[in-house]
Amino acid sequence: MNTTLTPLADCLCRPAKVGCLTRFLMRFMLAILFWGGTAFFPVGGGVLAQEETEPIQLQKIVVTPGRFTMDDGASARLSLSKQEIERFPLVDNDIMRAGHIFPGVVASDYSARFSVRGGEKDDISVRLDGMELYNPYHLQDFGGAVSLIGLGLIQRAELFMGGFPAAYGDKMSGVFDITTKAVNAEKVSANLGLDLINATAIVEGPLTDKGGWLLSARRGYVDLILALIDIDEMYNPQYADAYGKLTYQITETDTLTLNGLYGWDKNRIRVDDMDNNLDSLYHNSTVWAKWQHELGAAHWTDVYVFGGTARQDRTTGKADFDKRDFRFLGTKAEFTANVLEQHTFRTGISWRWLAAQYDYDVQERQAGINVYKPIQVNFDDSGNEFKAFLQDEWQLHPKLALNVGGRYVFQNYRETGIQRYEIGPRIALALQATENLVLRGAWGIYHQPVHLMGVPVEDGVNTVGRAEQATHYILGGEYSPTPNFLVRVEGYYNRFANLAGRLREFGRQNQIFATPASGDARGLDLFVTHAISDKWTWSIGYAYAIAEEVAGDETIFRQYDRRHSLALSSSRQLSPTWHLYVSWRFHSGEPRTPLTHTEVTLPNGGIACDRQFGETHSERLPAYHSLDFRITKRSPYRRWELTWYFQILNLYNHTNVDQYAFSEIRDEDTGKSIGCAIEEEPQLPILPTLGMTVTF
Repeated sequence: MNTTLTPLADCLCRPAKVGCLTRFLMRFMLAILFWGGTAFFPVGGGVLAQEETEPIQLQKIVVTPGRFTMDDGASARLSLSKQEIERFPLVDNDIMRAGHIFPGVVASDYSARFSVRGGEKDDISVRLDGMELYNPYHLQDFGGAVSLIGLGLIQRAELFMGGFPAAYGDKMSGVFDITTKAVNAEKVSANLGLDLINATAIVEGPLTDKGGWLLSARRGYVDLILALIDIDEMYNPQYADAYGKLTYQITETDTLTLNGLYGWDKNRIRVDDMDNNLDSLYHNSTVWAKWQHELGAAHWTDVYVFGGTARQDRTTGKADFDKRDFRFLGTKAEFTANVLEQHTFRTGISWRWLAAQYDYDVQERQAGINVYKPIQVNFDDSGNEFKAFLQDEWQLHPKLALNVGGRYVFQNYRETGIQRYEIGPRIALALQATENLVLRGAWGIYHQPVHLMGVPVEDGVNTVGRAEQATHYILGGEYSPTPNFLVRVEGYYNRFANLAGRLREFGRQNQIFATPASGDARGLDLFVTHAISDKWTWSIGYAYAIAEEVAGDETIFRQYDRRHSLALSSSRQLSPTWHLYVSWRFHSGEPRTPLTHTEVTLPNGGIACDRQFGETHSERLPAYHSLDFRITKRSPYRRWELTWYFQILNLYNHTNVDQYAFSEIRDEDTGKSIGCAIEEEPQLPILPTLGMTVTF
């Protein structure tokens, strides 16, 4: 690999799981301004997102500390309906980006991925119809800019931000639980559409008189738009996904559901420096069958059989490559029962077999000139894991509810001599102190196993050790003096242990390494919302947070430490057919490591950059703020409906800094390096978008 990298190529030579290339994304977004708007043409009715249980009910208190729900309701709660998501100014109307608006969530303009309460982005479980998905994002070389799940497929989604019950998985920070819409079992219908960067087709219909089917296909056309842009480098990112669902009512008490999700990504980037080109290919598929059997009005079982594959083939420069091939299959069974009208009992067991092959060979550049660290891992292993959970939600009193449970995880492929299992107890309590005030508390130990599909081979690791661990302490409350006014406050303290992998900073700058062993996050989330009328609502969200970790003998801020976050928004129904949404977002800068360099004159007269780093995370990025608005017009007709919108993100075009990065100044004629610089990599500039929806 060449010592000196072009600005683009310097960020290409980074592991695919972390995003960069902000300059490319800036150019792409600017191209959208001149290329055109968006359009979506669905045939058939839309389905609103709604939840199965209310956060607070008068007859029963559901214990859900740390849960934020997408909810179809007129009451002013910390919730969103699918209709509200479509009205909110978001890039690509991405369901994952809808979670970015909540206090305690840390995200960037360029990625659909996010972290919560000081955790890492990989600390969040994404579930679809009860199945946990592996890395459900497109454009992996750009940080996962688009999620694998289209908004048109969604019926409801819930975001748990800590203190979640034992039934919800093996991640340390949060759960994003998504349920797809019910298929149209009455007639054949189709949805055809274009949005900001995707073309989508959805077809569904009945399957005899006992069920229905749904097929969806989506293809991104980023590469087609880039072909219209005059840029120096050659970018060719392509991606597509497909989803299928079939439901069949076998008997009055038995329902069979088949699901399949497939994602495909291909990227090729060519730059002047042939040592730093990129070729990558990603495949990701999961299929699962669910059999639900009703034992009575309040008891049922869910049995799943699932399997899938994932493959990554990524080559940078002339010699560096990262190839991964994963396979898995398994089964799980869950049982739910409501006993004596006071207990909601849930239990489940699961088994999964995994096989993983890693072929990793990368010359990892360190600070300085011609300083490289070779990392080579050739790893081929398989094994089994077994998981179980047990929980009971107990209505102790009409105003007091308790949720107690635990999870067990066992992996037989762990490194010899390492404990192969963990047990994580969890407990939560809700007290309806007054008619308008509910107090909540939760404590739990959350284990996140390092499975065969997530071995940190970038660190030279080729074995699986103990699970990462987080302990959650949560205390909060909700006050609602009227049905249309809500104040929600939640404080938390999360303690992390057995952390795996190393701290990395990516982009056009070099990498910074630290090996954290433990850490903690603490903070306060506040949300206030008021429905002034059925046509006008406003909300305020604020989060204060501190996230730190211990690396060696040093305590540093975690990568997603964000001290203050503030979001103000107002939604106004101007008339029965006109709707306006305005929001302003602010957050203080995240940690960064200062960059320095010295110009060194080479024997051939060129300039090389001796790149160095200061104290890790000792400085901060500038504060971020953006004003966004969206206006929507709905025009109903007898048999169809036209809806169009116009939105502008970053209305006053504030320059928000994504990172600082090393760069080289080159002579335009000779291509020779003539100097060194440290440049700002900005986030999104002002971004207007026009789109429409036609519903038949």
